[in-house]
Amino acid sequence: MEKLCMSAERGGKLPGSPREWLDHARSDMRMARLAATDKLIRREQICFHAQQAAEKALKSVLLHKGSSFPLTHDIEELLEIAANIGLTVPPEVQKASLLTPYAVETRYPGSYHDVTENDLDEALQLAERAQSWASGIIEPK
Repeated sequence: MEKLCMSAERGGKLPGSPREWLDHARSDMRMARLAATDKLIRREQICFHAQQAAEKALKSVLLHKGSSFPLTHDIEELLEIAANIGLTVPPEVQKASLLTPYAVETRYPGSYHDVTENDLDEALQLAERAQSWASGIIEPK
């Protein structure tokens, strides 16, 4: 089965601008940061928003570089696309691939290990690094 791709070929229109994707990444990051201060919100859900922030940040860069990408939550797959187009992704941003399980597996009861406070802190840091890297490319100073 062929994966759907977000690209210019799809109806001749790009799926939003790189800045729009980056804005969505920032919104997910803000949601994660705000939720992290509320002990009633599950860590798994906070990590989901961290994963979304990193994923959308990476997609913003791919779009900025003119690359298409599949409709996927797999950050490692997006990093492979980045490498294939010659984009150098720093090691600290590549580590965002650790966030992929938060996209699906942890969102449902009983399907994943408990997310610890350390896991949560790591997820937030990884997402922040990915977003910061993307911001430097999309909005250089």
